[in-house]
Amino acid sequence: MSHISKSKDFHIPIVGCLNGFVQRITKTFAWFNVVLICVIILQVTLRYGFHRGLVPLEELMWHLYCVTFMFGIAYCVTVDSHIRVDLLHANLPKRWQHIFEILGILFLLLPVIYILFDHSLDWWWRSFTKDEGSQNPTGLPNRWIIKSVVPLTMILLFIASVARLIEEWMLLKHFRNWKTARIYFRKESEKVDPSQVSMIAKLFHPQIKKRNNANE
Repeated sequence: MSHISKSKDFHIPIVGCLNGFVQRITKTFAWFNVVLICVIILQVTLRYGFHRGLVPLEELMWHLYCVTFMFGIAYCVTVDSHIRVDLLHANLPKRWQHIFEILGILFLLLPVIYILFDHSLDWWWRSFTKDEGSQNPTGLPNRWIIKSVVPLTMILLFIASVARLIEEWMLLKHFRNWKTARIYFRKESEKVDPSQVSMIAKLFHPQIKKRNNANE
């Protein structure tokens, strides 16, 4: 049986809203990869075709790579695509997998995000107040712009992590496996009047997606 949190047959509205916000921003910055490719091609052409590589283009390449990489970290959390290397987690019952995910987010991921955000703010502020630029005389100025990417992406990473935490908690609370979850939802939908459910409850309560299959 596949992991219930990876099922496409349900959604939690608040999780979808938070992940959607993060994904809209990160997908926009993903277009920087196209700009990065163009800069690389231009720099390579100038360096090996005309023996005139430019320092600003060289620095712009790692600036663009930094932006796409950092924003990509937050995006990967929303789609759970970070590489996992574990021997214990994959063989645990689904309930314990959810517990391990919750503990990992609370005691590993969120503290690291806080530490990086706190240090990056000071790092960015010093760069801004000193009007830091490249150490190369012909390099790019205003290095505080690229350094601001770190605290910004930590905010997005925090939002994505909170969404994942909510999802794992709701799955742990309601689910044992997908079959019993479907039965639970059908019973809940039959006995609860949607008009009597608060907006907050609707945001946090898992819902089955409507499907067109005849078997559903």
